[in-house]
Amino acid sequence: MNAIELGATLYTPGLHPTALSNAYGAIAHQRSMVICLEDAVRDDQIDLAEENLAEILNAFRAKKPSIHVFIRPRNIEMLVRILKMRGVETVAGFVLPKVTTLSLASWLSVLVHEQHAFMPTIEGDEAFDLTALSRLRDQLLPYSERIPAIRIGGNDILNLFAVRRSRVRTAYDGPLSIVIRNITAIFAPHGFGVAAPVFEHFSDHDLLAQEVEIDIEHGLMTKTAVHPSQIALIQSLYQPSVSEMAEARAILDSNAPAVFGSEGSMCEPATHIRWAGGVIQRAQIYGVADQLISAQCMVA
Repeated sequence: MNAIELGATLYTPGLHPTALSNAYGAIAHQRSMVICLEDAVRDDQIDLAEENLAEILNAFRAKKPSIHVFIRPRNIEMLVRILKMRGVETVAGFVLPKVTTLSLASWLSVLVHEQHAFMPTIEGDEAFDLTALSRLRDQLLPYSERIPAIRIGGNDILNLFAVRRSRVRTAYDGPLSIVIRNITAIFAPHGFGVAAPVFEHFSDHDLLAQEVEIDIEHGLMTKTAVHPSQIALIQSLYQPSVSEMAEARAILDSNAPAVFGSEGSMCEPATHIRWAGGVIQRAQIYGVADQLISAQCMVA
């Protein structure tokens, strides 16, 4: 499992009545979800949320979920309790909240002998510290095959400034911009996927689309979603165009020249090969954006 396969990962509160049905594919095109028992659950409802999770996991024993399901525990002690629940073996893994260079060892001590995937979430002031991020990356490198993506806790990071997301600008036009670029620059060159932070204003699909396009430009091929209506839009933008597919195939052709032109752009297999491989993978999972239109034009 890698970042591209996750698509738009829907965060669902641990007490939300749709958690079970969503795991069985109630939302069209959904590929992954997180059942959240951390910030999405009130302090006085923790026990109730754990009881509800136990019921969900018991249902998974009879019928496994049809999408990738992750659980976000509140803390390490809760993770230990969840790992003892019957049916926990049916979930894809865990999202670890508020991971730091100091707390990571404790999380790993619990997970090291497990087979589950896990996704650390960076959402504290270390997000601004390149040295700390590099140490965190080095701590995670031995487990990279178990980590589909590094997640960015955008709202927690903004809370450090006592601000929230703008309703009229993307994340790349505010304080989160440096965080996204820091984390991507430190982790992506070493093979880690990075998940784009949530866009909380779920009624504005135009601004969401702009943000996802910039996510893609930065190599972020999965994004946190907080509303079902965001899923299809986000994932539709992961579809490469017909022209991108043509360029990707040309770059991957073993007989391709070292440098060649395509629709007014330079293609250089030595430097574009990873991009081309990602385009093909996106097409395999999400399809090609204007494939139908192109086919109709060819028939006409």
